[in-house]
Amino acid sequence: MSFFSPIRRAAVIVCASIAVLTLPGCGEGGSGSSSGGGSPPVAVPTRPSFTSSATVSLAENTTGVFYTATASDPQGDPVTFALFSGPDADKVALDSGGGLRFNQAPNYDLPTDANLDNVYEVTLRATAGGESTDLALRVSVTNDVEGVLVTRVATGIVDPVAIARVPNVETLLVAEKGGRVLRYNSATGAISEDTFVRDNRRPGEVLAISYGFSGNVFQEGVYLVTHSPADGLMVQAFNSTRGVVGFTNLGPAWSAPTTVSMIQSGSIFIAVGSPSESDAQDDSTPYGKLIELPFIDPFAGASVPDSSVLQIRPQIIGDGIRRPGGFAFGSALLFLADRGGSLEHELTIFQTNARPLDFGWPFYEGSQATRDNPPAAVNGPTLVYPFGDGIKQGDGIVAGVLNDGNFLPALGDSYIFADINGIIFSISQSRLRDGFRHTINVFENKSEDFVPDAGLIDGPVGFALGTGTDHFFILDRDGELFRVSQRPD
Repeated sequence: MSFFSPIRRAAVIVCASIAVLTLPGCGEGGSGSSSGGGSPPVAVPTRPSFTSSATVSLAENTTGVFYTATASDPQGDPVTFALFSGPDADKVALDSGGGLRFNQAPNYDLPTDANLDNVYEVTLRATAGGESTDLALRVSVTNDVEGVLVTRVATGIVDPVAIARVPNVETLLVAEKGGRVLRYNSATGAISEDTFVRDNRRPGEVLAISYGFSGNVFQEGVYLVTHSPADGLMVQAFNSTRGVVGFTNLGPAWSAPTTVSMIQSGSIFIAVGSPSESDAQDDSTPYGKLIELPFIDPFAGASVPDSSVLQIRPQIIGDGIRRPGGFAFGSALLFLADRGGSLEHELTIFQTNARPLDFGWPFYEGSQATRDNPPAAVNGPTLVYPFGDGIKQGDGIVAGVLNDGNFLPALGDSYIFADINGIIFSISQSRLRDGFRHTINVFENKSEDFVPDAGLIDGPVGFALGTGTDHFFILDRDGELFRVSQRPD
């Protein structure tokens, strides 16, 4: 009689003949075939196999072990685990017991996985008795909605183009493209048309709105930038309390539609887009320019201004603007958003008294050079992001608001802005002031935190601070107005 021992870690069939007995699967002479039609050889598994799942889901900001690898071995040998490979292997660590943890707690709004989709992909390897098995593990990070409360407070606005706040009162101004100026009372929720503007404005498409020069009897009022084939590009101003208006022509009718943005910060500043590339650096046209309506001090000159009309004295102070997407201001600085056409969107932070002011178009689009021989001095952007429909890309930047973390703690000390495609972005204020240019790797995508109680923010037009700075507003292109505040505990 012969005795055979199974060979460890080999998928083989061992055959032996005892007297007239033939083992199943063994033919005459051990040929491996059977004239009796027996069962074919059966492979014996020898590698370890994972018993833990190939997928796991966890909320953002999770610390500590979130997944424990387990596996079994057919021969009962001890199993060891290793973090073998994967595009996101550098984001996690594996301990000796198979416990997996993030090196840095994941942030859903600022993913760091290879393709930025909040699914971290790693390959684990289980080894026993010299043989190994791999597991492709997918770790999905989910959003933990932060303490932001977004409430829809108004609907029915028709084709809105801009929003502005009237200082020191519970009033927002909303401009419709067709010409109406609406007043929203944030205390009562009531909306009414500004009939003084309605009855005194010149015809034209409204492009921008602001409230300017509070307390200055010669300049205080509602300011509009309008365009019409007859009047061209025009500034119109209205003060219903005194019953006075003012008009000034900025330039001729455009060759193609563009955008205009306006803000009051000491002076009123107007950013006018470029209908064509040649306009932006052409001193003879207001298109592609930064224009200032300066504060007029009636006591600084020998003559007193005419008080029967609002005083409007535009001055071109900057060049190189492509398609403005709004202003924001903070700490004596202005933030100008400018939209790219194929490469990058940008936000440039500048001092209003700095000279020269040149925002680079058409020699630069964002941080990308587009042609040779640019101006000698260009105000480079503080942040940029790509044009497109991918993750953290967009169709056009919309300037936002600076949030003080003491008022809306859920958003921290941050700058909140948007893209016209509906993405809400956030970036730390410290990043804006560190002297470096920043891009999507430090932008947080806050869109899921900004889901409102009703409606949808899918096409932001503009932002406006509320009275008291403990809330702000977002105006959407489909006529909805949303209030953003701290969610009650």
